[in-house]
Amino acid sequence: MSDRIAVYGTLQSGAAAWQLLAPLVIGPAEPASLPGALYDTECGYPALKLDGVSRVPAQVFRLRDPDRALPVLDEYEGPEYERRRIELDGGACWVYVWLGPVTGMRPLPHGWPVGA
Repeated sequence: MSDRIAVYGTLQSGAAAWQLLAPLVIGPAEPASLPGALYDTECGYPALKLDGVSRVPAQVFRLRDPDRALPVLDEYEGPEYERRRIELDGGACWVYVWLGPVTGMRPLPHGWPVGA
């Protein structure tokens, strides 16, 4: 099981839900770029769709205890997202991917604003 997680929205360091993730990780964020496109759901959080064309700025963290952390994060993300294991920077990493359509959503080509 991977002990790394990539975040690109409200769970980023300094973002709205950072306090949920902070006790679950060890060390500082590593900047990363996810293979996908990001969209504004207009609900206060973004939607990630994986693709091989675009890139999404993200932060990668090491989970302190993946067996404990992942169920907490699964509950936070809810049924709109699916946790997927991807290869990122030469290693396995978890990321939450939007399951619904993105039709009509505004693209976020520069990523999710941390202060949002």
